[in-house]
Amino acid sequence: MKRSLIKALVAGAAVSVAFPASAQMVDLTSMEVRDLRPEVERRYDEALAATTNPAVLASLGSTYMYASEAKVWCGIATGFLKNAIRDSQSLTRCEKYHRLMTAPVPEPVVAMPLPPPPPPRSPACDSALAATLFFDWDSIVLPVNADETIAFVTANKAACGWNKFSIIGHTDRSGSDSYNDALSKSRAEAVSARMQAAGLSASALMVSGRGEAEPKVSTADGERNPTNRRVEITASN
Repeated sequence: MKRSLIKALVAGAAVSVAFPASAQMVDLTSMEVRDLRPEVERRYDEALAATTNPAVLASLGSTYMYASEAKVWCGIATGFLKNAIRDSQSLTRCEKYHRLMTAPVPEPVVAMPLPPPPPPRSPACDSALAATLFFDWDSIVLPVNADETIAFVTANKAACGWNKFSIIGHTDRSGSDSYNDALSKSRAEAVSARMQAAGLSASALMVSGRGEAEPKVSTADGERNPTNRRVEITASN
C-alpha cells in the first residue's frame, strides 16, 4: 500500500490514490478500541509516506497539507489508543484529513478560460493549534519530522494571517516537578530556535514551559507517556 501511494505522489502534488472502499467507509469513532489501532496506524503510515515524498515536499500543495494534518492527528490518536482511550477529536480529524488526502482528483472540465479563483482557505486556519511535536523521554532533541512540521506552519503563515506563535513545552509525569519545568522550557526553546532558522522572527515567538501540569493523557505520577512529551505551537493574528 505504501509503495503504491508513493508512486502516485511522484506524479504531482494533486494526486488520486485508490484505496479499498471498505477501508474508506470505516467510521473510526464508532469502532471498538481494540479494532481502532490498526486502522489509525494504517492512516498514519500512509500520511507519513506522503509527507516524506520529495515531490510532495517540493510542491507544498494540498496533498502535503492534508497528509501533514492526517499524520499529526493520527499520531495523537495512536498515543491515546496506547492507553486504551478513544479520543473523539483526534480520531475525527485523523479520518477527515486522511479522506481529504486520498480523495479522487476530478477530471478536468473543458470550458472557456476564467479568471483564476482566489486561493482556498487552508483548513489549518480554522484551528489555533498549528502543530504538535512529540519528544523522546528525557530529551530535547527535535523529532525527525520537525522540519516538515515547521515548514507547514511557515507555509500557512501568510494565508492564515498568523503573526504570533505560542510555543509551549510539556513533559510526562516521570521526574520531579522542578526538573520537568526546566525540561519543558528547553523543548520549547529548541523548537523556537528551529522556527527562527526557518525565517520566523524571534519577536513573533512566545516560549514557555508547563512541565507536567497539563498532560494530554492523565497518568499516575512517575509514569512515562509519549503523548504527554510534546511541544504545541499555537497561532494567532
